[in-house]
Amino acid sequence: MKAFRWLIPVLFCLNVVFAGCDERGRQPSTRTSTSPSASKINDYDLEKAVRAKLEEDTQLKEANLSVNADAERNEITLSGTVRSHAAREKATELAKSAKPGVLVNNKIDVKPAA
Repeated sequence: MKAFRWLIPVLFCLNVVFAGCDERGRQPSTRTSTSPSASKINDYDLEKAVRAKLEEDTQLKEANLSVNADAERNEITLSGTVRSHAAREKATELAKSAKPGVLVNNKIDVKPAA
C-alpha cells in the first residue's frame, strides 16, 4: 500500500488538469471575426437585403413582390405575381444570394401578359 501512496496525488492532479482543459472549451470566444456574423441578422435586415437584390432586376422591380423574413428560422417567403417562370426562378435565386444557406419559400404566381 505504501508503494501506491503517490498514485492518489497524481490522479488528483490529472483530474484537475483535465477538468481545466474541458472548461476552456466552454468559455465564450474572444476572437473577433473579420466579417459580420450571418447568424446575428434580424428580420428587418434580412428583408432589406432580399429587397435590395430584387430591386437590381428591372423585371422583378416592376413586379412589386412581397418579402417576409424570419431570421430566427433562416427563412424568406416571397409572394406576388410575375409574368414568367424565369422571373419566378430568378427571384428565388436572388433571394438565396442575399444570405447563404437561407430557405426560400416561393409563393410567387406566374400570370403571363395578355
